[in-house]
Parts: sequence; structure tokens; C-alpha cells
Amino acid sequence: MSDTNDTRDGRADDPLRGTPIAAIELPDDIVGIGASELAYLLSRHDSAASRTSGDFLLSDPRIAQEGALIGGASSLVSRGWLTLDEDGNRQTRSYAALIEYVTGKAYRWSRIGFVGADGGDVEYVALLESDTVTALLQPRQLASWFVRLGEPDVDRAALVTGMMKERFAVDAGAAVILQVRTAEGDRTLAVRPQGDGYEALRDVSGPGTGTGGIVDEAGLLDEVARLYGEVAAA
Repeated sequence: MSDTNDTRDGRADDPLRGTPIAAIELPDDIVGIGASELAYLLSRHDSAASRTSGDFLLSDPRIAQEGALIGGASSLVSRGWLTLDEDGNRQTRSYAALIEYVTGKAYRWSRIGFVGADGGDVEYVALLESDTVTALLQPRQLASWFVRLGEPDVDRAALVTGMMKERFAVDAGAAVILQVRTAEGDRTLAVRPQGDGYEALRDVSGPGTGTGGIVDEAGLLDEVARLYGEVAAA
């Protein structure tokens, strides 16, 4: 007998309403992590950085139930990503150690939100940056995440602009909202295709707000780079 609260693709019980897991094949350089595992890793640090990471990833270990955190730790142990020494001290390993570090030590957070032409199908990707590692995280079904880890010298403007253009190639009527947060505050950029170029508006807070105009591909790269305090390569 089927569960009447379930759906064929499993999205009914998905708090993040992530992309169906079967939609893509998991590449070798991407790892998966569950909500309880992520909450546990976030709980290992009580800092402004970890709290902001939890905000961006919709995961707050301060309000997570103890059972969920224990479940997350248990899952990490079973994967060999968390060990206990003779004194019971816990140490993360492998991918978990890198994810723990970047979420607890991040200095800049980006949310790249994708909105379909009809205003629905909202999805997003989060980019977290620390001094030694970066992490690109995308929510998937059942509150799980796909994580791509990278070096700190990643070309942020090229990476983010590339994701925008990939979305527009699939849905020419889509829009992208880029939010970049640092200790100094938030900066935003709203982008959508317009003719042969793009409409790029800075500091959008609602309909009819923002400054900017129509740019070509090079101009779009410049606008994205501006949010990161960078100058795009010629």
C-alpha cells in the first residue's frame, strides 16, 4: 500500500524541494551529504561564520533536535568521515573535514537563485569561500546536498557567470538573483536575458528597484566580478 502523503518523485516531504536526485548522474568530483550530517558539522563550531553558513544552507544546528545531530554523527562514522579516539574525542576526516572547515571558517557566502520564466521552479546554489577551500553546494531531494569542493583561487566571476548562462540556455525566460554576503553586508545582482545581451540590475530590493541596464557578455562578467571586488580578465 502506498503512502497517501507521498508523491511519485518524493517532493511532498522535501523541506528544500530540491532537484530530483535522478535528474543528473553524480560526477566523480561531487559528494553527497545529508541534512543531519550537515547540521552536525555546523554544530561543531559556534561562530558568526558557521551561523551565516547555516542561514545560507537553511540548516541551523542551534534548533536541531539532539536525535538529528546524533544521527548525523552516526552517519558520518559509518562513512569513515568521523572517528573517535580512546578519550571519546571526535575528529572529522576526508570530505567531512573540508566541509566542516569551509562552513565554520567562511568569509564570503554567495547564493545564486534561479527563477523560472513563470516565476516558479525556484532553485539555488550556494558558494562558500574560506582561506583554504571553497564549496559549491546544491540542495537535492529529501534535504540532501551535492557538494563540489575546490581551491580558494577559483575564478568566482567566471564560475557564477557560467552558471547563469547555462540556466539561460535552458530557459531563456528565466532570471537569476545573485546575493553575495560578507562581514560588510549583502550585495545583489538581478540578471535576465534581454535581446542579444542581459539586463543586469544591482541592489534590487523589489519591483522597480535597482541600478544598471543592458550589458553584453563581457559586461555581465564585469558586473558579477564587481560583487566580488574583482576585475574580470580581459
